Amino acid sequence: MSSFSEGDYVLVKALKKTGTVQEVLTNTRYKVLVGSMSLICRETELVSSNAPIPNKQLSATHKIPPYPRPQESLDLHGRTVDEAIRALDAWLDKVVLSDLSRVKVIHGLGTGRVLAAVHARLRELPAVKSFKVSEFNPGETDVYL
Repeated sequence: MSSFSEGDYVLVKALKKTGTVQEVLTNTRYKVLVGSMSLICRETELVSSNAPIPNKQLSATHKIPPYPRPQESLDLHGRTVDEAIRALDAWLDKVVLSDLSRVKVIHGLGTGRVLAAVHARLRELPAVKSFKVSEFNPGETDVYL
């Protein structure tokens, strides 16, 4: 006769988690449900438990890891105006969620259409405090958030 029956609460020693016996497979093997995970355990891997011991769960104060820090510059070389603005918007969304206060947009010189479009878009965004063409490289714009 087996030591555990269906519905018994058991502690899975290796996991240090409480589960419920779902099925008795043999006299010494059991199917145990731990959370949403179903395990096949030997009798020697289990300890009887009279009441369910709550598994350690994330507390309400669990902190979400910080948003991954985006690159501090965005290179728009080789993009059309529409592609550049889409890339700028996607990148700035990430930048605004980060702790960066100054970033750089590399637009190059070319015909000046990408530069004009980037500056027009930056003027529309409330998160952008100011921006200016870099004094060291006229193909870059420094953006302050």
